[in-house]
Amino acid sequence: MKQLSTERFIEKMGCDVYPITIVKFLLNRRRILSYFERASEPDFEIRVKYSHKHSECEICKEKEKEGILCRQHTSIDRVLKSNVVMFDLDTNVFFCKNEIFRMVGNKLVIVYCPHPKLISGEITDSKVRKVNPITVEDEELLGLPQYEKVCEFISSNLMEQYMKCWFNYEFSLVTIPDDRNKSDWCLVPNK
Repeated sequence: MKQLSTERFIEKMGCDVYPITIVKFLLNRRRILSYFERASEPDFEIRVKYSHKHSECEICKEKEKEGILCRQHTSIDRVLKSNVVMFDLDTNVFFCKNEIFRMVGNKLVIVYCPHPKLISGEITDSKVRKVNPITVEDEELLGLPQYEKVCEFISSNLMEQYMKCWFNYEFSLVTIPDDRNKSDWCLVPNK
């Protein structure tokens, strides 16, 4: 099985996207696309309301002394202030650092991809695949910015590959193609 380095793939594209974000997209493609689809439904309700302005967020105010934003506003800030992003021509989805995102009508839907090196305890399928969606509906947010550079790719090509990225000091994570819309995974030793 020939493994393609996700790190090298991103490096060639010249984008600021973390390899785990691409791998998690491949592992969760159907689920991630369903988040965008649900946000387009007329009866979709946002459980936790976020403004695109972090100045209105109580958690951000608490973290201000540390010079950081809350997890959700870090993602929102990255999406709205990035200069270089990746764009999947298959799914019309953008990528930036740990974020996968798209405007759905007047809503900004962001799927945050935590790195599995943060996993504590047993390594399970659900922990490896974990993603966290947030939806921002803010009448002042009129759309995505005009990015300086948009690096285009086709995710269906990657779905057919064994994509490898760093998992932790001991292992790398490798996607295993299953069918056109699904990938499984395995861990391989780094040494």
